[in-house]
Amino acid sequence: MWTEKQTEYGFNIVENEGGKKLSYSPASGVKIIEKDGFAFKDLARTGELLPYEDWRLSPEERADDLAKRLSVEQVAGLMCFSAHQFNMGPEANEDQKAFMDQHLRSVLNSGGLAGIPDEVQIPWANAMQRYAESKEFGIPCYIASDPRNGAGVSDWPGNLSLAATFDPEIAWESAKCQSRELRDLGIACFLAPQVDISSEPRWYRNSGTFGEDPALSRDMVRAFCDGLQSTYDENGNDLGWGKDSMTAMAKHWTGEGASEGGREGHMEGGKYAVYPNNNFEALMIPFVDGAFKLKGKTESAQAIMSSYTISYSDDGSLGDIVGSSFSNYKIKEILRERYGFTGVVCTDWMVLNNYARKNGWGKGIEDDDVTPAQRAFIAIMAGVDQMGGCSDPQILIDAYKYGCEQIGKEKMDEAFATSAQRLLQGYFMTGMFEDPYLDEKAALADVNSEDKQAEALKAQIKAVVMVKNENGAIRPHDKRMKVYIPALYEAPHIEMDHVRGAVMGEAKASYPISLDMASKYFDVVTDKVEGAEITRLTLDELQGIDMILIPAQEPGNSYPQDGRGEDGLFVPLTRQYRPYVADGPHVRKVSIAGNDLPDGTKENRSYFGRKALTTNEEQLDQILEMADKAKKLGVPSVVTMFTGRPMCFYEFEPEVDGIIVTFSAPSVYGGGTASSEALAAIVAGKYEPSGLLPMQMPKDMDDVEAQAEDTPRDMECYTDSVGHKYDFAYGLNYSGVICDDRVKKYAVPALTEPENKGV
Repeated sequence: MWTEKQTEYGFNIVENEGGKKLSYSPASGVKIIEKDGFAFKDLARTGELLPYEDWRLSPEERADDLAKRLSVEQVAGLMCFSAHQFNMGPEANEDQKAFMDQHLRSVLNSGGLAGIPDEVQIPWANAMQRYAESKEFGIPCYIASDPRNGAGVSDWPGNLSLAATFDPEIAWESAKCQSRELRDLGIACFLAPQVDISSEPRWYRNSGTFGEDPALSRDMVRAFCDGLQSTYDENGNDLGWGKDSMTAMAKHWTGEGASEGGREGHMEGGKYAVYPNNNFEALMIPFVDGAFKLKGKTESAQAIMSSYTISYSDDGSLGDIVGSSFSNYKIKEILRERYGFTGVVCTDWMVLNNYARKNGWGKGIEDDDVTPAQRAFIAIMAGVDQMGGCSDPQILIDAYKYGCEQIGKEKMDEAFATSAQRLLQGYFMTGMFEDPYLDEKAALADVNSEDKQAEALKAQIKAVVMVKNENGAIRPHDKRMKVYIPALYEAPHIEMDHVRGAVMGEAKASYPISLDMASKYFDVVTDKVEGAEITRLTLDELQGIDMILIPAQEPGNSYPQDGRGEDGLFVPLTRQYRPYVADGPHVRKVSIAGNDLPDGTKENRSYFGRKALTTNEEQLDQILEMADKAKKLGVPSVVTMFTGRPMCFYEFEPEVDGIIVTFSAPSVYGGGTASSEALAAIVAGKYEPSGLLPMQMPKDMDDVEAQAEDTPRDMECYTDSVGHKYDFAYGLNYSGVICDDRVKKYAVPALTEPENKGV
């Protein structure tokens, strides 16, 4: 028994009593066929029910059937994952139609990054599905997204802030809510979670991790993947794959956090991960004991994204000197054979093309005489299924032809068929073949709804860490406080963007904390700002205030990803505000890794004796200036710090009364309003702080230089002016240092090897 109705959005809905809901566009040429009293979509236009069209069969069976029906050209399209899509409208644009005509179906929606409103993204998703459904076999568009907390969706804490709650249940709730909202936008694949352990405090991407402790990361990853991939009923029961499910693409295998000197793998300067303490396997713990060992019914993260970095070893014990995408050792031997991973492996973005050669993304095979097709062939032979950021299926077709010449047609057919089957399973697991369309009005009402915003704010509040609170500076207050929030001057400086290259930012005045959010809790007074010019309030003008609240951003570096200056030479990445010269006793004079040079020697990537390119020393000047003003006025000074990495507190901690930290720094996707409100609410005394540090804070830069890139929790840590050590799992509440069940569970010696040894 089934019924059908038209919608105002150009598609029909079919309800099967006791079966799956269907949606399809009659204009696509797809019709409904009946079998055993149920309705099915005749996607292949045969008039008969083919196994892949039968929603009663398992995703594996359906993927097996469809994969066998596809041509090499069609599989090549599936093996591509589009570049970032920013151009959205009521119809697919010509470029999008062109790559779908070439059978590409995995599409990266970057609307959050571009600030495109939900009311545009939702009809665009329907338009993409209409066009895809009109093509042979009716394979739907498999739309994906990077994390976009607060950008058109509710502003849940980012991963590092989730880790600061030390509560996997909150990570589960976050992922469950995010999956519902992203499905409202037509998105079925999440390029997340980032599973790397942040064992190197200078690394640019620490903010996306679950911190530096393997056990905490493992538990948060497991909970997040369960919340993302499973569909749950009204009572919270795990139904496994279903209408609210998204496939998780855990990244970056086998872990990028051990980047030498903290340099980032997007750039040539950060191409090497190093293991001075031989902790290569310890850094896999969140993957193999977390993402691959879920408690829920989906059992394992469905996909893996490989890393850019080369895992470096002099003796060849970590495989060839190539990036993870091309590494037989990391993909084929460890992931596929040892751990039996049967899901999708996708490269990180743009490792194949000419851009990769120029910027070092095709790690280890950057030579001009290696074509994109040859790179793709190397990746396929290593066990990779999909090429991130590749919108040109012809590259995969050429890779197939090249492979036929190298290893024979039979082996290439087998490789393509295997990848097709793996890729298609995600489409079936998430129900995209049955119900890819969106009720645009209902979706818009549900995404970023007030109830979801409220839950996200609760989590943001639980993620705030109070590290200092002298003389009750942060406490419940009987009255609404009058608070001075100074504007921050940001001087011009160069940043190295991994897409745009070196970018010079203009001088500006800003407020790291949202004044609108702060005004919900305080009577706010602030400086006069005209463009980048700030006129500070005088002591006389500040008479009668109750507090100076000093919003601050972590120390910054020019060229933070590449780790090299304009002269092309390597520079240290600093975690302090004041100028830093790397000439201490722990700075390596000879780097562990380096390129082989034409004369047979190895490149030295040491930055010994070089000066860090600091970008925001004026931030420290502001903190100290405001702390001095607070003393003269006889009011407390409280720093609200936005950071995504460990940092040095010694430069200002003794001068201020309170410090609270959020790891939900405003992101390029536009989030950060809920973290601002969380900070304001806690300073106002509306909620007692409960967060804990998910990573150690160094005593100084010598401490940073002394630690090893591959070793979690190996710093001495800063001890503040009242004797508190800013160590992993440290945090304060109103009673003092927190020592609850969370601390007792995780503040134990760090794990050094995975429990899951594979097969």
